Amino acid sequence: MRRKNLNSELIKEYMVEALLLLMEEKSFEKITIGEITDKAGVNRSSYYRHFNMKEDLLRWYFYKIIGEIEKENVSFQDYTYSIFKTFLAHKRGILIIHQAKLSYLLLDALNACFHVDTTDTKSTLEQFQTAWHVGGIYNGMLLWFEHGMKESAQLMTDITLSFRPAGSLSLRDMKKA
Repeated sequence: MRRKNLNSELIKEYMVEALLLLMEEKSFEKITIGEITDKAGVNRSSYYRHFNMKEDLLRWYFYKIIGEIEKENVSFQDYTYSIFKTFLAHKRGILIIHQAKLSYLLLDALNACFHVDTTDTKSTLEQFQTAWHVGGIYNGMLLWFEHGMKESAQLMTDITLSFRPAGSLSLRDMKKA
């Protein structure tokens, strides 16, 4: 059954959910655009209106997750906890993506979120700091995914804060300055 009168965000959500469901059944490479749109109940043209390739669906999914993180008017500890709590709320989808060896798409989303431009040829201290921090976040997340995200949001926050030097700036702090 085709869905009607949907906004673009709902269409994208339906397509991502359809893709994740299909990925539980078969490999990502074997899934067709037609299967995704049929399972989502949307027109094939809706897919092409929003995405160029299947990986774009998963990038959008990661952008959506990152967009849900509480960022404003909270302490760094609360912000860090919000990151892990938000990712845990999407555990099923994230682990499906990770098991399909597509976690690298999270790095694309993090780079976009923190404005890391790997094509920029001028080398600045801020550019390297941001890339370094994003790489640490990404690799920490990969390790957590590899553990099946068994650690709680609070434990992951405690672990993260345990090796953060007192008074150091975070990417969040750097973007405010």
